[in-house]
Amino acid sequence: MKITASAAATLVSTLLVLSGGNVAKAEEQSRALLKTKGKKGSKAQKFYTADPLLEIDLNVFGEVHPAKMDIGPDRQLYFTGGTDSKAYRGDVEGNFEMFAEITTGAGFTLGCQFDSAGNFYMVNGRGVYMIPASSIVDQNPTLPIEPQLFYEWTTAPAIPMSIDVDNNTGNAYVSDMGKGEIWKIDTTTGEGGVWASSTKVGYELLFGEADSTNFLGVPFGVVEVMVDGNSEWLYFSAHERNYFGRIKILANGDAGELQVLATVDDRAALNGAFLDVRNNNLYGATPFLNFQNGVDREPKATRGGEIWMLDLDNVDEAGNGGEAVRVLKDLNYGTLTDVITGYGFGEENDLYLLDGSFDTLTWPTGVLPDPSAPYHGAVRKLKTKSAKLGKKGTKKA
Repeated sequence: MKITASAAATLVSTLLVLSGGNVAKAEEQSRALLKTKGKKGSKAQKFYTADPLLEIDLNVFGEVHPAKMDIGPDRQLYFTGGTDSKAYRGDVEGNFEMFAEITTGAGFTLGCQFDSAGNFYMVNGRGVYMIPASSIVDQNPTLPIEPQLFYEWTTAPAIPMSIDVDNNTGNAYVSDMGKGEIWKIDTTTGEGGVWASSTKVGYELLFGEADSTNFLGVPFGVVEVMVDGNSEWLYFSAHERNYFGRIKILANGDAGELQVLATVDDRAALNGAFLDVRNNNLYGATPFLNFQNGVDREPKATRGGEIWMLDLDNVDEAGNGGEAVRVLKDLNYGTLTDVITGYGFGEENDLYLLDGSFDTLTWPTGVLPDPSAPYHGAVRKLKTKSAKLGKKGTKKA
């Protein structure tokens, strides 16, 4: 996909996409590494669709493209609006409000996460923003809250996509999907830098497809980052390369070996993901199939509506044994951008999903993926009839 000068200017101003800087990728080696490894079988879980928790009314909230979510200490579900730099929250009954807005940021506001103290973090092209816990639990806040700029990028990431705070160490990890990098920021000192980069040997697969013609025109690499309960591994989802992976966190805090754990079928783009540390499952949401092709190549990208699960009990220390299992395929669930269990919000064995309606968004390149589709942004619920839950207890709150 070629980007015109005007589209490129829009892209830079919207997402702070930096030009250049990535080395050529060895595609043959990449494909070999991305093979699904040995399989053992997974926990028995039977999911079925349920009524949405929230269908976004354009007359109430405007056009919102939900991106990422987390559950707060007040037992409410929080999610970012993606393109509007706002955040929303609501209860299990579906009563939602817009409660925060970043007015000094740049680009889309995507990733969000609570730490164990109840502080709420959001990321966009300018930096990491934070709302203190006191504002979250305030019974009579003045809305919308303006988040504080907590950490400003020293070299602007292309597309900062997600954030996860390791409550054991106080380190926050942020994915830069556009350059295939992961940043580490000390939330105590405010110091940070690139932790793992696709430009370094061994981490090439953090970057997207080198020949991508997706809607944005920039390869989409590492998306969600998630630290396990023992701070031993950083798990992640890879968007265009369609795999779940992890990087060893060494004793000195540096990045160790990258492992490909399992790929998904049909070039299902893995976007938002959730590490269920209570039950040792890894979930991933699929907004599009064949996203790397966009509208330029066959098969063209189409709506995803899929959720995948990886049972980490089957994965050994070397990263072998994993199998990604599709637990939902329903086009009525739209372009799914994130997934989380109901623990701390509703029923633990239910899943809550964000439908970003990104097929109805005109992307910065000027591409509208599906001109005939009506807007369908929502918070959706996925019920389960049976699940293997609570077998290990809580490793990380």
